[in-house]
Amino acid sequence: MTFKQILQAISQKQFAPVYYLHGEETYFIDKLTQALSEGVVSPAEAAFNKSVFYGPDTNASQIITACRSFPVMATHRLTIVKEAQRLSKQELEKLAAYVEQPVPSTVLVLAFKGRNAGLPKKAATAAAKHGVAFHAKKMYERDVLHWLEGYLQESELETEPGIAPILVANLGLNISLIENELEKMFIYLKATRQKRLTKDFVYEMINVDKEFNVFELIHALSEKQNFRAHLIIDRLTQNSKLNPGILIISNLFRFFHNIALVHSLRLRDVNAIKNQLNVHYYAAKEYSAASRRYSLAATYRNIRHIQQVDLMLKGMIPTHMSERHILKTLVFQLLQ
Repeated sequence: MTFKQILQAISQKQFAPVYYLHGEETYFIDKLTQALSEGVVSPAEAAFNKSVFYGPDTNASQIITACRSFPVMATHRLTIVKEAQRLSKQELEKLAAYVEQPVPSTVLVLAFKGRNAGLPKKAATAAAKHGVAFHAKKMYERDVLHWLEGYLQESELETEPGIAPILVANLGLNISLIENELEKMFIYLKATRQKRLTKDFVYEMINVDKEFNVFELIHALSEKQNFRAHLIIDRLTQNSKLNPGILIISNLFRFFHNIALVHSLRLRDVNAIKNQLNVHYYAAKEYSAASRRYSLAATYRNIRHIQQVDLMLKGMIPTHMSERHILKTLVFQLLQ
């Protein structure tokens, strides 16, 4: 089942006895856990029918005992295990026996966070057979942009094109952070009876200068606008708290990595770039133009420059230069 299908089933009170949630994208795990927490038992029923455990502070025996208890004046009993990845291997093996034969009146939610975290293979198979198994895969830029477009469409607001890339460029790939910022915007627009979400409003709300930000820096680099690129990086590096170097570096890396893909896959048509890289048409158009300004050799050279700066900012390569000096030098190198 997909994330939306699981949410829909929960909203329709169609519960499974086991929900095995695991993966790197914690946003989806948290959302499903919250939906089950609010949907399985009402606030009035929760006192006697809801148990929440945390991996570091519990064991399989406590969890199983809660699961095998019958509901009190309710149709279901809810047992949630957060940070389940911190249960020991031995405890997970004990828990596996319950997962293979769950109590129908209990809804057990097992939330594992991390790349390789999860139930033993046999128990994972049983969880999928008797309940719902959901793998929250790591989201890459194209995935976050796709999710964000869908999220904006569901907001019932008229949205100016190009907002999703601005949010990703300035807030990164943290979906929870992006959603929190958007919720603030939606609340404000609703309170002021506005029905259109604009780029200018987004820049203002996330406290980013609409002329001097990471998104505009990448645009200047793509067109090799030397003066403007240097002007933007100079402004950005004046406030490292609002514009952390690591965020700038990650955006620059994605940009040149995608240009390398355009070259490597020999993508000439804008629509082909759009489909292969799963980006917006305007972004595909920019990558197409940038690939003509940066050869494959120049692109690989720039990626090496970015990787070196990344190591410098993380302290893995000793340097006496300040972060500001490092980033300004990097922009100079990228434009050569």
